[in-house]
Amino acid sequence: MANANGTVKGALDYLEGHFGDFQKTLVELSRVPSVSAEGFPPSEVRRSADAVADAMRRTGIENVEVLEIPGVHPYVYGDWLHKPGAPTILLYGHHDVQPPGRPEKWLSPAFEPTERKGRLYGRGTADDKAGVMAHVAAVASYLESSRDVPCNVKFVIEGEEEIGSENLGKFLDKYKQKLSADFIVLSDTANFDTGVPALTYQLRGICQVDVEVRCLDHPVHSGMWGGPVPDPVQILSSLIAGLQNKDGSLNIPGLYKDVAKPSKKQLKRIRKLPFDEKKFKRDAGLLEGVKLAGEKGYSVYERIWTRPSLTVIAMESHPIQGSSNQIVDSARARLSLRTVPNMDGRKAGGLLVKKLTANPPDNAKVTAKLNGTTPWWTTDPEGPAFEAARRALKAGFGKDTAMIGAGGSIGFVQPFADMLGGAPCLLMGVEDPPCNAHSENESLHLGDWRKVMRSAIHLYDELSRVEVKPRR
Repeated sequence: MANANGTVKGALDYLEGHFGDFQKTLVELSRVPSVSAEGFPPSEVRRSADAVADAMRRTGIENVEVLEIPGVHPYVYGDWLHKPGAPTILLYGHHDVQPPGRPEKWLSPAFEPTERKGRLYGRGTADDKAGVMAHVAAVASYLESSRDVPCNVKFVIEGEEEIGSENLGKFLDKYKQKLSADFIVLSDTANFDTGVPALTYQLRGICQVDVEVRCLDHPVHSGMWGGPVPDPVQILSSLIAGLQNKDGSLNIPGLYKDVAKPSKKQLKRIRKLPFDEKKFKRDAGLLEGVKLAGEKGYSVYERIWTRPSLTVIAMESHPIQGSSNQIVDSARARLSLRTVPNMDGRKAGGLLVKKLTANPPDNAKVTAKLNGTTPWWTTDPEGPAFEAARRALKAGFGKDTAMIGAGGSIGFVQPFADMLGGAPCLLMGVEDPPCNAHSENESLHLGDWRKVMRSAIHLYDELSRVEVKPRR
């Protein structure tokens, strides 16, 4: 590092001396139940935006404001732009979180962050308030130690990432002039393993389909009518089961027509990564004896990163509590289909709708509709910016950086990359495999969080020396 004995060292020293203060701020932010999903109070997401804005202002980040669009969960913006001639980095994160899930499954309350054995447990501690705070802390460490940052920085902290960034287009139309930058750095992805950093160069997309099976205009007695009267729950279950072939592939005609084949270079990257099946199962929480699923003929990483997959994320007819011996009138499910490069989310969702509604058993009334899509994203992780990021992560973690794909979706990435004319997107996050993001007992490995902060400090310095080429 060119400045290892100058501002970088000062920032690193400040971080080490004030890590506990940054952790306290993360705890404060994670106490706010900023669930963006429908059915939860929007006022809490607004309160979260205000809390993030206050945390940014306290660290010396300037021009902090809560950005508003009518009817949309608020974003937070801030910047430090005092480095003429230096590149500008757009730092992205999100402050909204997933619903807490089942309270009885949490070892400590979801919105009361609790430290146990080097991990901080609580909803949003890893996804993504720790990602936001990693960069806030890195910029603060520079400003507090030397009143200087190696390059210009802009923050945009989203408030609706967990519901698919459905209003991102409106946001970009209104604020795109404010968000111009030379590099995009995202803090919402996972590392390869605890203590092993990663750069993510591919994300799956997603489309969501709701399906309902209706057979009756009202529930009826299962003894008096059971047998000749069809059961909507069984029909729905059979429709869902019929979406998968015996080889693990999806039984949705036409779906694989647009699935891109990974390049030889990508397959080589994937196949050089170590894989420990026992550890993978343990990190996932699989019960003893449960086998891995998915398409035959593809490795686990290929299945997660390069192949479409289908998940039933909700199913309902009648709760067990209060149930009685009756055939219910209808049953519903919400299906989540992950898409990969070359697939069009709306087209894929349409194929799923067509499959579900064609020739239903017993001529049941089946309706299905596409609820929304988020695009996939991929890039070629080569060139000076990625080399700079690899050096920065190695400096922060002390280990080489794994180049990985991700099975999840981040709606922000492709639209922003397009808006900025193909600016390099560097996806480096704080999550590790056992973090339980989106599940109960979500947690952050505090040691890795510190390493991500250190890496961010090195990253700004590294990117300050990367030549910025004119873009389209």
